Amino acid sequence: MWVARRLYDYCHLPRLKAPRTRPWLWHGREAARGPDNEPFVTDVEPLGWISDRVTTEACDIITEQPGRWGTLARDGTPR
Repeated sequence: MWVARRLYDYCHLPRLKAPRTRPWLWHGREAARGPDNEPFVTDVEPLGWISDRVTTEACDIITEQPGRWGTLARDGTPR
C-alpha cells in the first residue's frame, strides 16, 4: 500500500512535466532526512524504470480505498 500511495502521489507528473516523465527505482545510501522526512541520498545507482502497468495498478488500488485520496497535484489538474 505504501508503494502504491507513493506512485499515486506523483502520477500527475507526466501530464504536467513531460510525457516521458516516469518513476524509477534506485539504490543508494541515506545521508540525511529533509524537512518532510524525505531521504537525502548519495551514491545513487539507477536500477530500472517502473512500468506504466505497475503505476496504473497502483492508482487503481488507491482509488478503490475508502475515503478521498488525491495526488500531490495541487493545481487542480484532474486525476
